[in-house]
Order: sequence, then C-alpha cells, then structure tokens
Amino acid sequence: MDEVLKAYPREVKFVVKQFPLTSIHQFAMGAARAALAAQRQGKYWEMQDKLFQNQRALDAASLRRYAQEIGLDVAKWEADSGSPDVQRQIDEEMKLGQAVQVTGTPTLFVNGKRVVNRGLDGIKAMVNEALKPPAG
Repeated sequence: MDEVLKAYPREVKFVVKQFPLTSIHQFAMGAARAALAAQRQGKYWEMQDKLFQNQRALDAASLRRYAQEIGLDVAKWEADSGSPDVQRQIDEEMKLGQAVQVTGTPTLFVNGKRVVNRGLDGIKAMVNEALKPPAG
C-alpha cells in the first residue's frame, strides 16, 4: 500500500476498518481494541506496525508492552481499550465488512470493488480504471 500511496498521493485515500477474525484468532479482538485505543492518542500506525511485527505475541501483557514501547499513556490506552465506544466501532466495522462479504484479512477494495490481484500492478490497474472520466 505504501507504493500505491506514493504513486497516487492525491488520488488515493487509504482507509482501514477492523475485522477481527475471532473464530480463528484467539487474540484478534484484543489486537483490534489495542489499535483503536492507540488511535485515540494519534499512534494507530505505530501500534498496527507492532501488531503485525509480533503476530505470535498478542496476549494482553504483550499488547501492554507495545503500548509502552510506542510511548502511549498506558493508563489511558487501557481505559480506551476497554471502552464501549471502541467496541461499538469494531462492531460497526465488522457489520460493514459482513455486508460487503469480507471473509478474511486483509481484504482490499478500490472504489467499492474487491481487489483480486493484490500485487502493485493489479491495484494500480484498478486505481487507473477508477480514475478514468465517465464515458459520454
């Protein structure tokens, strides 16, 4: 995605939605909550990077350590992680994902169309198609 955003700095907006696969990943919900709680302190991407770098260590103690490592106010982060607002956001994003038939993560869309070829060339082709002016 970094390469796509560099190629289309004004044309592409990258939006992330939470879709924790709780049926197959024991710690998926905690990781989603951790990322959104970090977002409330302006460090979503820092936490997201930690989560992806440490996919095998997403238990509560590890998440707390990552919060410390990226410089979060840990007490606030813990409160936000457990907040009903964070859970509500996850629930709403999961409903959206179900509505568009997301079955795995990551799932990418360009202008509402599911990306099948997730390589750089495939994504760029879809972006170029979406940027074409309407015919007529």
